[in-house]
Formats: sequence, structure tokens, C-alpha cells
Amino acid sequence: MNNPLIELRGINLSRNERLIISNMTFCIHASSVLNIYGHNGSGKTTLLKILTGLTEPTSGQIINNINQHNAFSYMGHKYGIKNNLTLIENLLYGNNENFDDQNKIDGVIEMYNMNKYKNDLVKNLSHGQQKKISLMKANISTSKVWILDEPYSALDNDAIKIVDQSIYDHIKNDGAVIMSNHEPITKKPFDIKNLELINE
Repeated sequence: MNNPLIELRGINLSRNERLIISNMTFCIHASSVLNIYGHNGSGKTTLLKILTGLTEPTSGQIINNINQHNAFSYMGHKYGIKNNLTLIENLLYGNNENFDDQNKIDGVIEMYNMNKYKNDLVKNLSHGQQKKISLMKANISTSKVWILDEPYSALDNDAIKIVDQSIYDHIKNDGAVIMSNHEPITKKPFDIKNLELINE
């Protein structure tokens, strides 16, 4: 098997003398999907933030073998979108790659069935519609690894199918996806590995 895109070795994180992440070790390879699941407070979001570099572990090593700028596209609970910009402005200007491929933007708006909202301010859109915009930003990015915190929450069945297709297309192009959920994920159009976090 090829070298992993990312490798975690013995990652630990403590806060206020409480161990949140304990001896976490795993690899992420191209064309793979990892679902990190567990109950609230088990450390799922914290682990995703460690992967993105937003949180520094107490100890352990993260090896990043992705030799490119903007290797990660991260969708957290706050989505990373601007409320006072429109949908299309968020895709044009809210992307730190200064993305300007209008055909790709039009395509992803069409894919997520958001054409009639493209000139609406984000603050006037529903929670689920805002999540779609954040997911669309991952779609138009050149990031090798998508890191998605609970990507299926607040989405209806049709939107979930769109997300699944997006993930399928991404990993077919040698990308990888790391997501979090409350439960193991099965019955998807792609292979997925489930990793349970247990905070004792």
C-alpha cells in the first residue's frame, strides 16, 4: 500500500488534568473514508481540530505527507461561511484559495439544488442550506483531504445522497475524507472505516 496521506502516532490531549484523547494512532490513505464516532464529549471534534492543526496535542506526532498548499478542507460546526455574503459570494470570495472557476461554482450550486438561493444572503438561509454551502466549498477546493464534522446532520435524505456522491467522486480522484458522527456509518456507495472514540 502507498504511503499514508496522514499518520497519527500516539496522540494525547489533556485539559485541566483530564485526558480527552488517549494514545490515538491511525493512518489515512488516498481513496479512503474514515468515520470517527462516539457520544457527545468523546473528543470527536477535538480530534478533527488536531488533524487540521487548529488544536495542538499534548503529546504524540502527526505526519503529513501531502505536499501541497491547502491540503485540508475543514467543515466544523460553524461552517466557516460569512452571514453577510450571498451564497455565490461565499463560494467566490469566502474561499482562502481565491477560487474563481465560475463553471465549477455553477456546477456545484446545481449539484446541491441551490440555484434559486445563490443571490440570497447566507444569514437568511436555513441551517441545512448553510451546511450545504460549507460542503460546496469543500467540493470546489483543491484540498486532498476533507475533514467534515457531522456532515449529515440537518440534511434531508436528498441532500445526504448528494453529499455521498460528492464523497464518492472525491475519493475516486485519490482524495480522502475524515468525518465525525454519533454512530457508525454503513450502507454507503463507498467503503468506509469506522473508528469509535470512548472517553472513559
